[in-house]
Amino acid sequence: MIDRLADRYGLQNESLHLLSGGADPAYSARIWLTDETALSFHVSLLGPYYGTHLPGIPEEEPAAREVAREIEATYPGYRPIPPEIGNEVVPDVAMNVVLMGEATIYMCLFSEVWTWVQPG
Repeated sequence: MIDRLADRYGLQNESLHLLSGGADPAYSARIWLTDETALSFHVSLLGPYYGTHLPGIPEEEPAAREVAREIEATYPGYRPIPPEIGNEVVPDVAMNVVLMGEATIYMCLFSEVWTWVQPG
């Protein structure tokens, strides 16, 4: 999937550390839509969900549809996690980047990489 997307877009794989024994609950990457703007996406290894960060530019819609199609074809049954669920705080979880009671479901399913992107 990553290779297919990389053939069409400039792609930055943010999960290469997984190949060297690192641990994360998701694969994460970003595709560059312009020289300065990227669409980031995350595919959970813990459950059948994925998430995207849309940058808020006109070029995002076709790319977001293409990323969703690739994820859903590669991981049958995976669906985007609804924001109303993803933003819920998990009260009894602490992570490297947040204190107990500050981690969201997005962060638990997709790792701290979810926080690397500011909303568009």
